[in-house]
Amino acid sequence: MIVSARARWLSLAILGFATVLVVLPFVYQVGISFKAPNRVMTDAIAPFGFPISVANYQTILRDMPLPRYLWNSLVFSAGVTLGQIALALPAAYAFSYYQFRFKNILLALVLVSLTIPFVVTYLPNYLLLARWKLLNTLPGMILPMLGASLGFSIFLLRQNFMSFPRAITEAAMIDGANSWQILWRVVTPANVAAIVAVAVYILINTWNQFVWPLLIGGGDKNSYTLTVGVQLFYANVESGEEWGALMAASVLASLPTFIIYLVMRRGILSTFAEGAIKG
Repeated sequence: MIVSARARWLSLAILGFATVLVVLPFVYQVGISFKAPNRVMTDAIAPFGFPISVANYQTILRDMPLPRYLWNSLVFSAGVTLGQIALALPAAYAFSYYQFRFKNILLALVLVSLTIPFVVTYLPNYLLLARWKLLNTLPGMILPMLGASLGFSIFLLRQNFMSFPRAITEAAMIDGANSWQILWRVVTPANVAAIVAVAVYILINTWNQFVWPLLIGGGDKNSYTLTVGVQLFYANVESGEEWGALMAASVLASLPTFIIYLVMRRGILSTFAEGAIKG
């Protein structure tokens, strides 16, 4: 299909405008974090101020228990990621290679679960965790999140598993391998890229959660994740003197997932594209 020059330039203009809308807030976030505290409001329009100041980062490292919040975020995100992958792998394998009763109905329910926002389960999950005495604990934050985007993980892995040659799995069965051995020793190693891409997606999505960790862990400062700690540590920033420190904390909170995405971006994009085509 031949695309006219006008259509191509229009597409580039729309793409450029969308990119500016997405990137500009991050530019201001980083710029304000490197401004001197007394210049944040006086030079509000300019994203960067000169000379560069690291006073806001010094304030954060001095006043905020950043290692504790960072550890909580790592445990929370890693727990949800590993738990969802452990649940999604067998389910995706079963939907890909086996014929069983009500298979299509169950797969339809998995897809329907994608339309249900996790926020509607906050109240029943909160009441259940309160009964189990898991409020203000990391296990309490992790367990309900295991099903937050599980349907998406199952569906995407299933699409990749279906493209794996059945001759290889059949050969493994002839050699005496059972279903679990085929899954963990044959199918999983051959689809590492797809599994890692899904895991990175879950990790980033979990790391950026705010309302759920605040609801379940907001009653104890020792249970704060980075997103909750950054928001609540500077609860009163109307004076403008703490905006720079707040931006510095936000930069530090978003830096780990940004680095992970940069490292894994090609695998993530290719896996999502392949899953969409195979679907």
